[in-house]
Amino acid sequence: MVSICPSMSRILVPVDGSEHAENAFEYAVEHFPEDDIVALHVIELPEGYFAAFAEDTESLPQVEDAKERGHQILGDIESLAADLDAEVETEIISGNPPDKILSYVEDEDVDEIVIGSRGLSGVGRIMFGSVAEQVVRRSEVPVVVVH
Repeated sequence: MVSICPSMSRILVPVDGSEHAENAFEYAVEHFPEDDIVALHVIELPEGYFAAFAEDTESLPQVEDAKERGHQILGDIESLAADLDAEVETEIISGNPPDKILSYVEDEDVDEIVIGSRGLSGVGRIMFGSVAEQVVRRSEVPVVVVH
């Protein structure tokens, strides 16, 4: 006899330190308690004038500061997971947030994305559209947007 057992899914929660990202993480824990949850922080690399003259944008002081902040954000998520009696895997990568989120989904076999409706940036959202909006439009897996 073959035992049919539903396999666990991988749920990706992009986090940026915003209240909406925290709400998205809490939603994922509540609605996907048996699944693997990954909290991903993407460090946006500088572009334009200063980046053009840098040999390695990853070593620029503002990127080093962003990496430190990213580790703090993921530490906060790990603490929240412990408070919720949940397990979380954390990852930190660099690049364009929507692109990196979507490539992570493809490369790491993610089944669903749970993302906050708004992040920390305000002006960029008005000019370029939010990360959540770009992820929703381009994702090939289901996306839940949490307020």
